[in-house]
Amino acid sequence: MQDIWGSRTESGLTAEELREELRLHLARNLGEPHIAFSDQDGWAGKSREPGPPVDVMVVPPEGERRFAYVCSFGSAMKKGGDALAPGGKARMEFALAVPQKGDAAADLAMLNMAANTVRQFAKLVHIQSVRVSPGETVQFARDPKPMFEDSKQVAFAFTRPRLPADNFRRMRLSEGDAVEFWSPVPIYREELEAASVHGTAKLASGLERAGITEMLHLDRPTAARAAFGLRRTWVSRIRDFFRKR
Repeated sequence: MQDIWGSRTESGLTAEELREELRLHLARNLGEPHIAFSDQDGWAGKSREPGPPVDVMVVPPEGERRFAYVCSFGSAMKKGGDALAPGGKARMEFALAVPQKGDAAADLAMLNMAANTVRQFAKLVHIQSVRVSPGETVQFARDPKPMFEDSKQVAFAFTRPRLPADNFRRMRLSEGDAVEFWSPVPIYREELEAASVHGTAKLASGLERAGITEMLHLDRPTAARAAFGLRRTWVSRIRDFFRKR
């Protein structure tokens, strides 16, 4: 596994310099983050996991903002992912919002779920050169099963973060390079199937019209409806017909 700590990006930033840029970017747009998990302290250079070491940074709830914000750090040390960028590669990190309702155990479980998700995607884009663009989907089996307990969501779709201000989506670095932020949003089977029929751009616009953001919401209403331009496929309708019998 490549050891990124102490190394520099292709543009010259060290890991600590890039981490500080990300900390300031989060602080300006949301609030002061803290490192909830450090791959450097945990197993940098020692892990058998493929992909780059990745930290997880968390901005805790504050004031009227009753959600935490979870963001990866480490993926941006090198360009990866088949992104919409010159040359097909971009620096990127992954972010999700997590509702915090005052139940300590439930809140922590949601935080851990979000942290693990952004961390694994930060590694995945470098391991498998995953395509990252609006509405692009990722599933982990030919016939995917629900990924989370008490949820029917079976895959992920990449969207742009919407909860911070728009200028959060791209972090300009001091030497002129940039880091793009993406959110792997859990989606339902019928949304996944609709995307395969109608295309990823249609899925992206449908999710946005439905008001779906990077907030983890495991039992939200589906966006695969005619009102959002994503008609359900006949396969989905037939499957539901037999499930109700």
